[in-house]
Amino acid sequence: MPIDPELDAYHAAVTAAVPPASPCAPAARRARLEAVARRFPYPRDAVARQDHWIHLSGRELLVRIYRPRDGALPAILYLHGGGWMAGSVDSHDGACAALAIDADAIVASVQYRRAPENPWPAPNDDAYDALLWLARSAGDLGVDAARVAVGGDSAGAHLAIGVAIEARDRRGPPIALQLLIYPVVEPDFETTSYREHAISATLTRADMIDYWNAYLPQGTAVADTRALPGRGALRGLPPAHIVVAGCDPLHDEGVRFAEQLQQEGVAAMLIDAPSMTHGFLRAAPYVREARAVQQAFGRAAGIALRT
Repeated sequence: MPIDPELDAYHAAVTAAVPPASPCAPAARRARLEAVARRFPYPRDAVARQDHWIHLSGRELLVRIYRPRDGALPAILYLHGGGWMAGSVDSHDGACAALAIDADAIVASVQYRRAPENPWPAPNDDAYDALLWLARSAGDLGVDAARVAVGGDSAGAHLAIGVAIEARDRRGPPIALQLLIYPVVEPDFETTSYREHAISATLTRADMIDYWNAYLPQGTAVADTRALPGRGALRGLPPAHIVVAGCDPLHDEGVRFAEQLQQEGVAAMLIDAPSMTHGFLRAAPYVREARAVQQAFGRAAGIALRT
């Protein structure tokens, strides 16, 4: 299916306003993603925000809490996308506020350490430590600790899977749901979707090769399924809502991961948005279909957390 016309127009406007950086060094990738977020912001909202700093050995983590209303609520630990290299709490601020509203849940957005300065396992360790903090702080934050999800988009979804695996293997904290939006799963660059969408407006095959090399530098021997979740046992993981975009190099690995979960007895709902591209969350305020998909998976996550 072709790209949604409104989304196509959005991509053209973004490219004209914030041209792609060259060379695509980490600093340039980061600066462009932040610039796009500022130039094409989400609308103002009434979601309350509060920043918290988690003090850990040798480092601190920023976690921004989004609260849509008063009262005890389920929570979603959210990990932003950006190829483990770019993206931030700020670049995903509007998307996290929208998720808080749509799911009627508290969202805890994590500023984890980024590659290449901090490759595997640093981002994964930060993600799990943030889950531990959220569980321990549930009473103070007004979080229903029995109804906590992990979620994220792209590389953030990959980290969310890793958190679910680690929580299963370490017997906690309990996770009720995985919300995985166009997830990165495998460094397999020969799938049909990688070949058909090798060059796209928002993500290319070459980009993903760079991102994987930054996260898992060449020569790194890894047997840990937090890094390569599609290659390990998935039984016992929490139910998953997986959202894939039809015009995305990562489409097929998201579909395949949903099938792997189902084959191992894990409930997995697959939401396929055929006319969307990778990163369509950033376009949601400007593209009706992107917003419709966003609202649908947010509401579905909220219902799942209350079931």
